[in-house]
Formats: sequence, C-alpha cells, structure tokens
Amino acid sequence: MGERYGREIASLGEEIRTLDEKLRQFEHLRRDLEETQSHLEDKIQDLHSIYEVSTAIAGTLDTDELFRIIPERVMKTLGLNDFCILLYQPESGKLVCRASAGMPSSVSSDFTVGRGEGTSWRVFESGEAVYIPDVRTATEFRDYNGEKPDVRSFMSVPLLSKGKVVGILNVNHPEPNAFDGESLATMRVLATYIAIAVENAELFHFVKTLADKDSLTLLHNHGSFHTRLQIELERAARYGRSLSVIMLDLDGFKEINDTHGHIVGDRILMMTAGVLCAHLRKSDVAARYGGDEFAVILPETDLAATSTIAGRIAAGISQVRLDTKEGATISFTASIGYAACLPESQERDAILGVADRLMYESKRRGRGGILGEQL
Repeated sequence: MGERYGREIASLGEEIRTLDEKLRQFEHLRRDLEETQSHLEDKIQDLHSIYEVSTAIAGTLDTDELFRIIPERVMKTLGLNDFCILLYQPESGKLVCRASAGMPSSVSSDFTVGRGEGTSWRVFESGEAVYIPDVRTATEFRDYNGEKPDVRSFMSVPLLSKGKVVGILNVNHPEPNAFDGESLATMRVLATYIAIAVENAELFHFVKTLADKDSLTLLHNHGSFHTRLQIELERAARYGRSLSVIMLDLDGFKEINDTHGHIVGDRILMMTAGVLCAHLRKSDVAARYGGDEFAVILPETDLAATSTIAGRIAAGISQVRLDTKEGATISFTASIGYAACLPESQERDAILGVADRLMYESKRRGRGGILGEQL
C-alpha cells in the first residue's frame, strides 16, 4: 500500500513539475508576445509617422516652405531633434545644409561639405547609407573636433530619387548604439520622401521660372514685370522707400530686322538683355516688355541714381557691335525714358505712363536720347 502511494506521490510530483515548466514556458511566451505587440505598436506608430511625413511634404511645392516644414513638423513627428539635410549644389560642387535641428543657426547657415570630405561625401558619392553606433570608436571620426562633440550615434542616408542622389540626411544622437537596423530602414523611407519632395519643388520652381521669363532673352516677360512692379511698389510704400522705372526702345530695330533678317534681330535683343544684366543689381528687375522694348524696375533708387544707371545702359548699348555673315558690322542705340517716385506717389499706371511717355519723347528728339522725371 505504502509503495503504491509512493508511486502516486512521485507521479503527482512529476505532473506538478511538468505543469510548473509549462507555466514558465507560458510566462516566457506571454512576455514574448507582449514584447512583439509593443514592437508592432512601435512599427505601426512609425508607419503612421511616415504617413504624416509624406502628407506634410507631398503637397509643398515651394522649397523654402518645404525646408521650414521638415524641421517644424516632420522631424518632431519622428522624434528627431538633431539632424541635418544637405543638398548637392552643382554651382559650388558642395553639399549645402538646407534644414537642420540641434545645430546653431550661425553654423547651419554656412555648413557645407566639399568633395571627398568625410562620411557625408562618401554616402553622397556611393549612394549607400552608413550607421556608426559610436563615433568615438570609429576610425573616420577619430580626429573629429567639430561643432557637436556630444554626438555618439550617427546615421547618414542618401536622398535618392529616380536612382539619383540629390543630397543626404544626417541624424545624430548623444547616446551610443541609439539606432538599429529598423531605424536605418525608417530613415531610408523618410529620405526617399524628402528626395521626391525636393525634386518636385525644384521642378515646379523651374517651370514657374520659365513661365515668368521671355524665352528669347531670359529676362522677365511682360506679365511677370507687372507682377513684380506691383510687389515692389507695395514694398516701397510699406517701408517708405523710393522706386524708379526705366523704359527703353531700340532705335532703328525694324530697319535692322528688314535688312539683316530676324536671326540677327534676335541676336540684337539678346545682346541688349546682356547689357541690362551687366549694369543692374540682383535686386533690380529687367524685362522684355514687348518687341524691342525693355523695362527695368529699380527698387530703392532715386532720380539721380536712376539717371546714372540709365546713362550707363545707354552707353553700354551704343558700344555693342555685331558682325554679320555678310561682313556688315551693326551698331545701335536705345531711346530711354525713366521715372522716379516717392513713397506717397507710387501708383503703377502713373510711373509706367511717365516713363513710357518720356521714352517716346526722347525717341522723337533723336536716337539715343535719355529723359527722366520725378513724380
């Protein structure tokens, strides 16, 4: 009897141990499931954040607005507080910072990466992302003594659009091993959205610029001139500044066209545009007003300064020489009228009317004339 009870007790103990083991396995499984659920929730949040990112930037076609939105909305959504977006600038051959956080504005505004400089250029050139868990142990950062000595973790991801690298996204963290493979994957997706948004914005700007330009001279066209004039008049009135307008008409242009043909005439127009650009500031607006008429907006320019500029333009045009295939050398002049207005007398039709009237009056008096008037 005792032996039988002993066997039953032993069997019961074995069942209890088995049950206990199953309970421990169940507990492990429960914890694994909780971790998996938490991980999935994090991934869902990441996907939601990426969706918000794409929504925020997809409809933005202004590059300045785009790079304002990215730090203010996009990166905060993803919890990124230390980053820099650099775009390749063909003119300088450098990567130029366009948006950043965690970096002094005095530094970010001038921050560039030149050819062959560090990890950033390597990522741009290779198109391959780089993750460095701890920059203090990384060979390429051994001699780093930059503006951000607190950086430990570092990611650099190329901005890829249609197989072309247009820039890079650098993300920093003050703790080592702050990122993982999934963080890198998320940044790749984000970088793709940013690259597409940048290309769309730049394409829109390019198309808009073409729409505002005269196709032959690449100066502003008639419509763009009037738009810019209204903007400049309002700005001048707001800040109490003077403004001037120059109108000019090429003398004898019809005879040149009739004698030498429209190809020569087109070259004359392009050379005139070149003279205007050579004698104007970046803030000035030069336009082909129509036919062989040109117009110039001179912000913050009074009558005396406008007279000087008009004289330089007239002299520059009179010095132009064009040799034709037939052996002829063509020179020409321009009749110029200009008007300057004070803040209290700034009306678009008035200033244009005076400049236009004076232009035709100078033409009636003889070629190459210049007349000006204060409104």
